Amino acid sequence: MEVKENAAGEITDVMINGNTYSMEQAVKLAKEGKLKDVTIATRENGEEYISHTANGMDLHQLPRFT
Repeated sequence: MEVKENAAGEITDVMINGNTYSMEQAVKLAKEGKLKDVTIATRENGEEYISHTANGMDLHQLPRFT
């Protein structure tokens, strides 16, 4: 898995097996069981996002793509 950040340092997209998904799409895939081994978290404003991989790695520690 690789990630893409915006100028504010927020992860906006993830790349899995060469396919790019917005964070919203990735959360939906995880909820449907199509994206496994991730943790979904919820911000104070109710927005859901993927925060960690199954091995506990924070997404900010993953390689970047542009």
